[in-house]
Amino acid sequence: MKPATINDVARQAGVSKKTVSRVINNEINVSESMREKVQKAILETGFKRNPLGMALAKNRSFFIALLTDNPSPGYLMKLQRGILQGCTEEQMGLFLYDCSYYSSNLLKEIEEFIDNTLVDGLILAPPICDKLELLEMLSTKGINYMRIGPSYKSRGEFVGLNYQKAAYDVTDYLIRLKHRRIGYIQGHPDEESSIIKEAGFRKAFEDHELNPDESLLAQGYYTYQSGRDAASVLLNKSPRPTAIFASNDEMAAGVLYEAQSRGIKIPDELSICGIDDISITTKVFPNITTYRHPLVNIGYRAAVRLIQRLKSKQSNSTDNNEIFDGELVIRDSTTSVK
Repeated sequence: MKPATINDVARQAGVSKKTVSRVINNEINVSESMREKVQKAILETGFKRNPLGMALAKNRSFFIALLTDNPSPGYLMKLQRGILQGCTEEQMGLFLYDCSYYSSNLLKEIEEFIDNTLVDGLILAPPICDKLELLEMLSTKGINYMRIGPSYKSRGEFVGLNYQKAAYDVTDYLIRLKHRRIGYIQGHPDEESSIIKEAGFRKAFEDHELNPDESLLAQGYYTYQSGRDAASVLLNKSPRPTAIFASNDEMAAGVLYEAQSRGIKIPDELSICGIDDISITTKVFPNITTYRHPLVNIGYRAAVRLIQRLKSKQSNSTDNNEIFDGELVIRDSTTSVK
């Protein structure tokens, strides 16, 4: 048996095909009695909308896409969960597109992806959201997008964590535990979040009328291995730090492994902290003290806001940004200086 078509619905309801189309698309210029008549015919015929046909007819896909090049799988899993929840509520599909921030063909690849999928809008996760050439290309093409994470640059709307407060609160906590030799592992130098977090780290020292030891700053890249590498540098210092604050949890886990491989007791001889509160923090021993990043909620709000902007046919904005505070989660990887 062939599936019912819009023509079958029109015949059953005794109305024009155009009227059926107006009802299906929830247009306002249809009387309530006519809407009920068409909806009854839809039920009687068993008519189902064809998503592919709708996309072709409207030259759109009814999908948004999440563009990522993030080395932390735990971060991405929580972010995706929130985005999927928002897409489900707003009846929109989701593409996941993994790309390389450093690819010389990045702009061309993304442009081809947009053209091939007819994707309606994009959510840009760090570090993709910091690529100014990409933001300019999307604006030129009239593609709506939402950035994840706050920015010093007025380019596009964003939803993100208050990174400065996150780093401030973790550093303030360590200082209150009487730590003074605090090693700090910076985030990726190309990501704006790294600049913002370091500002929070320094502000906490300033408010305590202290100065951070510049020799205890080490470069990281938001990866587990870079956490190990940075920890190796810091733990070779003499005297070594009494605490190490890594600016994300992947690096904090790397610090924990490197310290324990040297026989350093955690937290008695070294306290360790991170940021994000991804699953790895409770799958290692001891569990890692961190700052909870409300990634699920951030992903959800980014998706809902983008989709609602698409539905209202509004263009990209630099206003109305939404910044979330998180919370310090104290676990077993930190203690006060004896």
